[in-house]
Amino acid sequence: MRKLRVNIFDDDVSNLKLLKMFISMRDYEVLTFDNPVICPIYGAHADKCDNLKQCADIIITDNQMPKMTGIEMLLQQAQRGCRVDIRNKAVMSADLDNEKQKTVDSLGCAFFSKPFKLSELSAWLDDCEKRIDLSKPVGIIRKENRYPANIDIMYTYNTEEKIYKGTVLNFSGSGLCLKMHTPFIEGQSIVIKTELPNNCTNASIRWINEMKADFYMTGLSCC
Repeated sequence: MRKLRVNIFDDDVSNLKLLKMFISMRDYEVLTFDNPVICPIYGAHADKCDNLKQCADIIITDNQMPKMTGIEMLLQQAQRGCRVDIRNKAVMSADLDNEKQKTVDSLGCAFFSKPFKLSELSAWLDDCEKRIDLSKPVGIIRKENRYPANIDIMYTYNTEEKIYKGTVLNFSGSGLCLKMHTPFIEGQSIVIKTELPNNCTNASIRWINEMKADFYMTGLSCC
């Protein structure tokens, strides 16, 4: 039978290491991230999670992080139909105002006010374990983190001078997911004219899904 899996998000490296060490002692599989990621296993190819396997059994996130807050990440997960039980998700924060506390309460996730006792975390993990079915598998771990985005770009085919427009939905260090209205062929190369966070300028099509007429979702690898 597999181990319990927890995803921990915190840009405080010291706190991240402490939590990983403490929870690993419970014989968990612990995945740590210093940036918020909507789904660290599958990425975000669409507005809805259609994956049959959840990415984790438990999710713990700090609130104040780069790019988006932990609460914003959990809200986006909920909007996309994340399969992880919301009761098995928790937000950590040293300073949460009344409005943000109401959001946490409406989500139905747990909240830990920093600094908190590890015994409090342990008691919550005990409750989470009662809701977890270890006979259900979790997703395969990606080699790289995927970061959500909404970046409009311009690109060309290598053999053309015409400029096309598309929207980057997520990216990693070596690739991206692109929404566009022009048909691609797997293996085709494009040149990206817009500066991206992963500095990708030349890319090759790895997969393509036609979502509806004249609307395609594609995965690209940076060259």
